[in-house]
Amino acid sequence: MNNNWFPRFAARMFGTLAAVGMAWSGLGNATTHAQQFGGPSSSNTMMHDGQAFRVVQASDPAAGGWDLGAMQSAMNASSSSFGNEVAQVGHHGLGQAQSCGSCGTQCGGACGSAGFGGGMACPTCDPYRYASVEALFMRREGIDNFTVARDFALDDLDFEWAPRITVGVVPDCVNGFEVGFTGVLDWESDVSVAAVDGLSTLLIEDPLQPGTLGTFGFDAADEADAQRQIYESRFWSVEMNRTMMAWDVAKLLIGGRYIDFEEDFNYSTVNGANTGLLRNNAANRMIGLQVGADIYNPIGRFSSSYVRARAGGFLNIAESSVLVRNETDILANGAEESTELSGMFEFGTGVRYQVGELMAVRGGFEAWYLTGVATSEEQISSATVTPTFGRSLIADDDVFFIGLTFGAELKY
Repeated sequence: MNNNWFPRFAARMFGTLAAVGMAWSGLGNATTHAQQFGGPSSSNTMMHDGQAFRVVQASDPAAGGWDLGAMQSAMNASSSSFGNEVAQVGHHGLGQAQSCGSCGTQCGGACGSAGFGGGMACPTCDPYRYASVEALFMRREGIDNFTVARDFALDDLDFEWAPRITVGVVPDCVNGFEVGFTGVLDWESDVSVAAVDGLSTLLIEDPLQPGTLGTFGFDAADEADAQRQIYESRFWSVEMNRTMMAWDVAKLLIGGRYIDFEEDFNYSTVNGANTGLLRNNAANRMIGLQVGADIYNPIGRFSSSYVRARAGGFLNIAESSVLVRNETDILANGAEESTELSGMFEFGTGVRYQVGELMAVRGGFEAWYLTGVATSEEQISSATVTPTFGRSLIADDDVFFIGLTFGAELKY
């Protein structure tokens, strides 16, 4: 918004009022002073301290007075200019009178009240759209040192890149909707070891079936030659939200979201010509509602800090499957499915910089907390391999994600 209109308008009004005041003051003083000092009451002269002064009528421009008609025209022009400048503010300003329907719910309860010029006024706005693309650099926490092998463990999962794309529309400057997609974030920890002295396992044989884990190195006299552990975790989500804009200060939202969180764990072993395998898949299909807010706080002429928060409750259709094979013998093979309640909470903060009229860039830190889910780590926590191993679904694990975000947004 152009902030120079008020000083120009004030200067015009002050000059006009001062001119009118001086003219009328001259007329009144002419009569008063003439009568007070006993001088002539002529409309052309006045007496003061024994001296005569010529009086000029304010309405006589030929004699040096003010043209009141011209002043009225100037005042009208100033008022018109002022109104034009306000009308040019855009969708955040108060412009010319509009009908209530043209500005939607932005009118609030004021539609139908008198505005500038006595018209029916409400804030003007232009429908706009926005799109943002962010690069997420996130890591799934909690895998460090997890193992079912006695001689080595998994490393931390690395930070991985994935996009977060958001597209929205705001028809009346306040109410709108947006859709967003996050992912796919794919983390993997892969550790393999070969040892001359042999490798052993933390898995325990079923007391009712001794000798069933020989390939895994359960027997100290017959340890494995090589072993490998792979842990993979994947996350993606899609959402649609109803949004409510509070000018450029905040965005509130409520809507639906689907989250897909899935993990795989593979533990393989080689003992001479024989091989063994333990495999688990834990999948979570989560659908529910979420609320959120983006809050902005100006810290400079073109920059602001922001806080991004989301909280959601979901119905989680969780599933787990387990396979344990020793050479050609299947020791455990089964799957279990259950419906549970889960939650997803996100918090982020950072800095946003306005590059131009349409574009802004942003960057910051984010932390996510996913609760009430099934993980591969949780499913194989029981080390005794029985025919029912892994069939008891556990969907109460908590998972943390941390990372950085970088992105740009376009508003048009």
